[in-house]
Amino acid sequence: MTQLRLTVLVAFASFLLIGCEAEFDPTAPKGSTPYIMCVLDAKDSAQYVRVQRSYISHENAYNFSKNSDSLYYNPEDLIVSLTRFDTLDGSIMDDQIIFYPTDEIHKDTGQFASEGHYLFKSTEQIYPEFEYELSIVFPAEDKRVTARMTPLGSWNFDHAFSAESRKTRYSWYTPERIDYFLPLTMNRHQQVSRFLYRELSSRDTVNKYVEYFHDYNSFTSGEDDFEGLDFLGDEFLYRFISDEIDPDPEIRRVALGWDFMVHIADTTLLTYQTAGDPKGTFMHTPEYSNFRNGGVGLFASRYKFTIFGKLLKSEEIDSISMGYITKDLNFADSKGQFHGGGQ
Repeated sequence: MTQLRLTVLVAFASFLLIGCEAEFDPTAPKGSTPYIMCVLDAKDSAQYVRVQRSYISHENAYNFSKNSDSLYYNPEDLIVSLTRFDTLDGSIMDDQIIFYPTDEIHKDTGQFASEGHYLFKSTEQIYPEFEYELSIVFPAEDKRVTARMTPLGSWNFDHAFSAESRKTRYSWYTPERIDYFLPLTMNRHQQVSRFLYRELSSRDTVNKYVEYFHDYNSFTSGEDDFEGLDFLGDEFLYRFISDEIDPDPEIRRVALGWDFMVHIADTTLLTYQTAGDPKGTFMHTPEYSNFRNGGVGLFASRYKFTIFGKLLKSEEIDSISMGYITKDLNFADSKGQFHGGGQ
């Protein structure tokens, strides 16, 4: 989930941007306007929204950056939600998706205050075929800030576990369909390997994953035989799983497979990144926002496009279950037997 973390924290470096659609007085009595960052990804199991204060000060901004009251709203003073719309007739599809405050992701080090840092989180599934409106409501001010967009993609998180037809040979695999405006060759985008597994406990059964983000040029153009290609190096798969998943004697696990994906962005996110690129050719940072009604920021989409969904071989499953690196994680072997998880 590291990439999601980077997505929501980019607001720190951008809080001085002023929205081209927003209408607000930066010298108003409260001296601030909401800055919102949300980048949805239908392939992820959780979505995050960052809401913070932005303002124009006649003093050095760094004098305010270390004061948490100048950056963060009281989470009880705002309501963050998503509304889903039918793209054919514009009708509302279901109840609002409510985001709830969480401090599970810690702020990176830097000039800005760490005290009081939080995000808004939802674990509701995103469906790429619908349009979404993000709404931030400030009841005490009778204020509602909104933005709309349609997420990228054709599959969501549940699809990989329930509907994706995995193949043992790349040539047998039918990739997902997507209408994207840039070439989807692997050397043009960041590559992601996702290990999918299932956790079984006395309370629940949960589908989970861990991800590894590759260097941009670590793969080829995508025309090779994925089955025979060594993506991760000697024992990397097992060491990565061991580092990312914690042992728990009360949990049993089942290894499901690997997804090889490329990370892509929609036009809104690409425009925002281009406008804010410090290495760009602009003499100053252009104004950019797609929020309305007194807020500024970004509501966009990125997507992990699946190049190949790979089944694990029996010997790979057995190595995860009984190998010395991952044996304490209590994964089932290729025959469905558990071996105690190191107990």
